[in-house]
Parts: sequence; C-alpha cells; structure tokens
Amino acid sequence: MESTQIISEEPILDVVKRSPEVLEIKSEDFKLMESALEIRYSSLKLDRLPIEFSTVKDMKNQNLIKTFGVTELKIDELYLKGCSSRIVEINKKTYLELKNREFKLGLEIKLEEDGSFDTVIKDYYYKIYKSNNTKRLIVNIKILKEIFVGHSIELMSKLLTGKVSFENRIEIMKLDLLEKEILELKSNKREKLLQEENSLYSLALLNLIDKTPNLQSWINFRCDLDKIKFIEGDKISFERIHLIKGNEFNIREKIITTSPLEEREFKNSEVAAYRKTAQILLEKISRK
Repeated sequence: MESTQIISEEPILDVVKRSPEVLEIKSEDFKLMESALEIRYSSLKLDRLPIEFSTVKDMKNQNLIKTFGVTELKIDELYLKGCSSRIVEINKKTYLELKNREFKLGLEIKLEEDGSFDTVIKDYYYKIYKSNNTKRLIVNIKILKEIFVGHSIELMSKLLTGKVSFENRIEIMKLDLLEKEILELKSNKREKLLQEENSLYSLALLNLIDKTPNLQSWINFRCDLDKIKFIEGDKISFERIHLIKGNEFNIREKIITTSPLEEREFKNSEVAAYRKTAQILLEKISRK
C-alpha cells in the first residue's frame, strides 16, 4: 500500500525583519511630546495671558485682616499710584496684597501684634491681567521685575508707611522672557495678538519663523509599543499646526529626530526618549 502524504494548506509565515526608518507619528500616539523651547515655557508656567502664578496651594479661603485703602508705592525709582493695599489671611498665613487694575501681588509676611510686619521669603502669588494697552502691560511687567530683583517696596498712605522687599530670580527669568516675546512681536500686530487666546509658545514661534525657520534642537517623547512598532535605529517625524488668532497665517511645526532610537530607550511596553536631538522646521500656512 502506498503511503499518502498530507500537505497542509496553511501557508508558512516568514518573520519579516525591517530596516530602521523614519516613522510618521500622529499626535494621539504620543504619551508625551515636548520640544526644548516648549519645555522652557512650561517649566516657567508661561502659557498665555493673563499670567498667573501662586505657591499657595489653596487660594479659596481668604480672610481680610486689615485694609489700607489706596496706597502710593515707590519701588527703587518707580512710583505707582492708585494701588490698593491690604493684609489677608490664607491657610493661617498672612499676606500683604498689592493690587491695581493691571496686576495683583501677594507676599507672605510676619504680622506683629503692634501691626508692623516683615516679608517672609517663602510663599507668594501674583497675576498680570490682560491689557488693551501693551505699553501699560510692559510697565507692569517691569514693576514686578523690580520687586522680584529685591528692591524695597515703600508703601505710603494715611494709614500705612513702611518698607518690604522680596527676591526671586526664577520670576525675573520668567518676566524677562515674557517681555522679550511681547516686544519682538511686530508692533502693528502686537495689540491684537495679545488680546486673542494665543499661547505664548505659538507667539514665540511667530517671532522665530522669519529669522530662524530651521532650528537644531531636542525633544522629549514617549510612545506605547503596542501603538507604534518601533525598532532600534528608528527615527521619528511629527507635525503639528499652531493656530494663531489675529494673524494672517498659522504655523506648521515639523519635528524630525536626527539621532536614532537606542536599545536603552526601550522600557518594557514603551519607548521613552529624552533630550533627543531634532531638527525643527517652521512653515507659514494660510488660514482657511
């Protein structure tokens, strides 16, 4: 009897190994994506106007301790009139709050029984409001810079005369960057751009696009391996559109990594790459 050979109809699957390539990544596939310039803004809490920052965890429960009404302030050689001054309690700490129509600043103080006080170099809060007048906005940024550099604030009114001082170099860095980006905007567009809900990062790109449309930089990114099948040696390409209200064009930001993925950047179920060198291309695109 002749033996019968059974031939399986299932195909034999060969495992195809691909070579490293540049992979086009969509925004929804990232767990994290940030450029060096973007990190600079996010680390300084600079998003958009109004600028607001506080080291106080909960600002909701405030108790008024004393108000001094309208006060004149002297900060180094700058004079500021029409500023209201008061002492408030927030979370069992006391703050001297200075406020006008354009900014608010609160500094933690040690309040003595006789009503005198000294600043405590710890908690503080401030807000720079939007302004229809860019010159006034810049003036108030400069006032806060003079305060954070450590110049004495002299308070003068019928109910109060005294001095306080406070220094914070990080806030000076933040305000310097804010002032720089505002002043670099084209003067005929500045007012409108600042009134719209534009991110300060997109305005920074607007300032760069005519001077440096091709940047050598770096990025941080993370992606799940079940979404993107990375292999060692791959590079990535990514695009995002920045909508700039009040401007005649938007900006396409194209990011291409210039260094390949390394074995150490594969972490269990994800790729995590930090300070990855990249080329960033900026392009004007028409508004539709």
